[in-house]
Amino acid sequence: MADPRRLSDLDLERALTALGPRYPYPPTPNLAMAVTRRIAPRQAAPAPRLVLWRDSRRLALAAALLLILLGAAALANPVTRDAIAHFFHVQGVIVNRVPSPNPSLSAPTTLNLGRLTTLAEAQREVSFTIAVPAQLGPPDAVYVASGPPGGEVALAYAPSPGIPLVGQTGLGVLITEFRGDLIPGFITKEIGPGTTLEEVSVNGDPGWWIAGAPHSIVVHVSPNADNFETLRLAANTLVWAHGGVTYRIESGLSKAGAMRIAGSLL
Repeated sequence: MADPRRLSDLDLERALTALGPRYPYPPTPNLAMAVTRRIAPRQAAPAPRLVLWRDSRRLALAAALLLILLGAAALANPVTRDAIAHFFHVQGVIVNRVPSPNPSLSAPTTLNLGRLTTLAEAQREVSFTIAVPAQLGPPDAVYVASGPPGGEVALAYAPSPGIPLVGQTGLGVLITEFRGDLIPGFITKEIGPGTTLEEVSVNGDPGWWIAGAPHSIVVHVSPNADNFETLRLAANTLVWAHGGVTYRIESGLSKAGAMRIAGSLL
């Protein structure tokens, strides 16, 4: 006789089926989907926009600083500095670096300054106001030349206490004035290895201080032709331009002494 406590397989299946709604099995997790989600590449965050210059004034300032740095680097190089001296010359004056000044030049018998005249007469013949240095007073001699456009004036001063004799001119101080704006390449100065070239400011105007070994002066005789004449060797020279007029002070003085004379030009 069968044991009433033992259930047949059919009865067990029926019992489990009856219990199904009351005790459901947990659903099988979708492992494939979970793995796919883990290895799927995340969308890269957009790179932040790089705004270099929000203010045009900052850009202008940066450009100006860059030009200053480039200019300083150029002036530190002697070759570049000489090229700049040639290109950015003072009105009426060009400065060139040469292996050596003309060896055949010596102290001239005449300076070719023009016609000896008076200050009043010279003023009537030129198209600019002649400036006389208050520190030196009236010149010992005045010369005027009508060749350059607008005319040229030379003020000659003899040696005196504190103003030494210059062998290249036989004078103490020689000041020349001409319209550099009318003939940009009127004078070319050729400086050799023993001559120094320094950029200076004369009464707020850019200029050059040329000192050391004598340098050659080359004059553009005719503004309408390539006609040049090498005049002579020159001593220490301060040259600058103001208001269209180019000024040149040649002497045996130091830069400070020449600057004092330039500052007293009236």
